[in-house]
Amino acid sequence: MNSSTAIKNLGTGLAVIGFILLLGCGLYNFFTTDFGLVLKVSIGAIITGIVLVLLTLIKEKTSVGDKETERRY
Repeated sequence: MNSSTAIKNLGTGLAVIGFILLLGCGLYNFFTTDFGLVLKVSIGAIITGIVLVLLTLIKEKTSVGDKETERRY
């Protein structure tokens, strides 16, 4: 593994960890503060829908192999 791959992996890992921490903090504040039930349900439905779409896209991308031929310039 060369240094550029290691730096890419480190950057990706830090970005994912930061996103998870930010999401966790937001969810904690969302459920501990007093919002209306309709607002909580609607935001929960939006987040669930986005997660389902992303998981479906990831599953499709990994299951269908890359059919593009290698290009040489």
